[in-house]
Amino acid sequence: MIKGTVVKSTGYWYKVQNSEGIIFNCRLRGKFKIQNIKLTNPIASGDKVQFKRDDLDSESYIIEKILKRENYIIRKSNKKKSSGHIIASNVDLALLVCSVRKPITKYNFIENFLITSNAYDIPSCLVFNKKDLINKDEEKELMTAAKQYNKIGYKTLIISAKYNNGINEVKKLLDNKTCLFMGNSGVGKSTLINKLCKNSNQKTSVISKRSKKGKHTTTFSEIFYIDDKTSIIDTPGIKEFELFDIKKEELKDYYPEFISLNKSCKYYNCLHINEPDCEVINNIGKTIWIKRYNNYLSIIENL
Repeated sequence: MIKGTVVKSTGYWYKVQNSEGIIFNCRLRGKFKIQNIKLTNPIASGDKVQFKRDDLDSESYIIEKILKRENYIIRKSNKKKSSGHIIASNVDLALLVCSVRKPITKYNFIENFLITSNAYDIPSCLVFNKKDLINKDEEKELMTAAKQYNKIGYKTLIISAKYNNGINEVKKLLDNKTCLFMGNSGVGKSTLINKLCKNSNQKTSVISKRSKKGKHTTTFSEIFYIDDKTSIIDTPGIKEFELFDIKKEELKDYYPEFISLNKSCKYYNCLHINEPDCEVINNIGKTIWIKRYNNYLSIIENL
């Protein structure tokens, strides 16, 4: 049996790389697809697997076993709302590429990304791209957001991938890590990856004049290597990031700025919505950023 890492996932065929850097074309045995695990994809880029040559086709291989995952990032499937879709596994850092113009990354998207990363114990970072396009008012709003996220422990970078501004800072952040790259279509994720990886030639998208949104250019998740110890898991741009398998009463535990205040509330099961003597509510505008708190209320209502 051969061991390897899934470096590209198309949904049916998988490219798996062994320890010597050789790529094998693999597919799954049918049994993986009928397991009742509420997932639309049994395997994701970053998975460690065991595989062997296909007895019926000497050119391809069969994945026999998915090895235990150290962690993974998951979201609600767009196709089956009762199922989850694993975006990537065995990740050291989850990085969200955002932009405040062409297109706008919504705060709800950012919050759901941070909540999920926190829930699965994956360090996360926000990279705000396209600083070359923003005006003074947008720059002020962006600096406020970056300051607020930094204050609660999230690393933020403000860059322009198009003009190589901040690329070295991103490289330092990724050094010796397997890093997941996510973002809406059109935020400049592919441009950034092309700047970071010599072996990447990702297509870059054109922004639709009508919708002001990006067009999908990355079709499948794929791993690119910056060097022997540093890699990027690139994922297709997505419109929405919906939470999966997170309960309403758990949500507060994934907000770092709530943690020290949770025990000071009058009720141990306080949801920080409208309960009396809620310490989180008392700290809105102080240690709690009101925009983030309003997003918390919106998310908990959807849950």
